[in-house]
Amino acid sequence: MGLKDLFKDVTDLAKESIDSIQADLALKKEEQERLRAEMDQRIKTYTDTLVEQLLNPVEAPASPLINAGDDEVTMFTRNFSDKLLLPANSPVATKIEMYPNDEKALKNVLKNFPTYSMQEQFLFQFKDSKGQIILLTTSHLYFKILFPENPSFFAIGSIPREKLFCITINKGDAHCSLLVNAITLITTPAEEIKSIDIITLTEYLGRLKNNDFVIDDAQVDAFIASKLDPTTLEIVKSFLEPDEKLVYFAWGMGSLVSKKFITCTNRKIVLYDRDLETKKSFPYDQILSLTTQLSTVSFLDLSLTLGMNPNDTEIKTADAIETISILYAGEAERLKAIYNTYKPAEVTPDAPDSSASEAFETVPQATPPAQEDPIALIEKLAVLKEKGIISEEEFNQKKEQLLAKL
Repeated sequence: MGLKDLFKDVTDLAKESIDSIQADLALKKEEQERLRAEMDQRIKTYTDTLVEQLLNPVEAPASPLINAGDDEVTMFTRNFSDKLLLPANSPVATKIEMYPNDEKALKNVLKNFPTYSMQEQFLFQFKDSKGQIILLTTSHLYFKILFPENPSFFAIGSIPREKLFCITINKGDAHCSLLVNAITLITTPAEEIKSIDIITLTEYLGRLKNNDFVIDDAQVDAFIASKLDPTTLEIVKSFLEPDEKLVYFAWGMGSLVSKKFITCTNRKIVLYDRDLETKKSFPYDQILSLTTQLSTVSFLDLSLTLGMNPNDTEIKTADAIETISILYAGEAERLKAIYNTYKPAEVTPDAPDSSASEAFETVPQATPPAQEDPIALIEKLAVLKEKGIISEEEFNQKKEQLLAKL
């Protein structure tokens, strides 16, 4: 056999090997597609059966869960979010999101539920650590739950609101379950669900069912007290004068074990430090201005949840200026709203450089805060990552941007 024939044989063998490998890959791809189609069909069958059960419960109540008009329900939900959900809540630990008006949040809804319409109003969403979701809107209840046969896949579906009769949440020793029309949709470890979420969701659903949409100061005061642990509640009660009521409470940076917290009553704002056992009190009639701006971490444009950007809030009185750096943006906005609600009609400051007509001011967003040293910002980002507020990917991306500035 000549050298030419030898090369031809080797070439033919190589071609045959390549053809064989390509054929095997084609078969594997075809097999994968077949298996995926089978899985999709099994998920569809499971989802269709589940939806049928939800639409036709064994014992359907006489009326659906929502009996009011869209505008009335939406207004109530917004009011509930401000007055009952947000106080004493943990933006970091909570599983509940209520009435977002942020475009980014609504885009995330569309990713999970492609049939969601922007004409619907988002009421509340419950999402556990496994990515399971219950979403209630003015038109539908949507669900995204683990597929029992293979938890790597989800079953996604919805039912119209007129077929939604009840939502309940039950917490046992080991697991917490969320039921729709008496059918369990989500089961998650009990330690992942904070008692404040159960208290809040139960209150919201009860009010929604009974059209109990009026929330007064006495109810807010009692509800905040029910969400606080006994030790913290005892401290907070020591701030109160007779007939004074709680209207807001915020943990430092959303941590339920924070050493600092803020309490608002119908008369004043109180900043308390548990380590030092000290408090600073700011009666509304002594506050000359309350300003807010995003903290120096925020200029990084982090992809955070609605209202989760760190915030610096400044309270100015005739004697001092207090800067509060333990609130997220959503919490600071609520603090401003409360101040505007309870401040006197006119504040006449002792200092001549303050204007009574400008008792509240917002720092213009066009003037960004001074940027800190990149290393210091990386350290702050690391804290946010550890708290689970930003992902590992977001942290690494922003870290590279900051290191490039050195």
